[in-house]
Amino acid sequence: MAWAVLKRAAGQVRAVMGGVYAVDFGAVLLLAEAMGALNPLLVELLPEVEPIIIRAYGRDNE
Repeated sequence: MAWAVLKRAAGQVRAVMGGVYAVDFGAVLLLAEAMGALNPLLVELLPEVEPIIIRAYGRDNE
């Protein structure tokens, strides 16, 4: 279920004119709670996948 949350939360990022610099953890965790998927795995996984998500947004801008 953690994967489903991450896929749905792809747009929950913090950005400035220079691009995406972070994932909005608060929004992602609220989404997970609403989906009934808030669990320790997601909480542990989120900081680990944040750099991957940020790099993916950077590649989209190139």
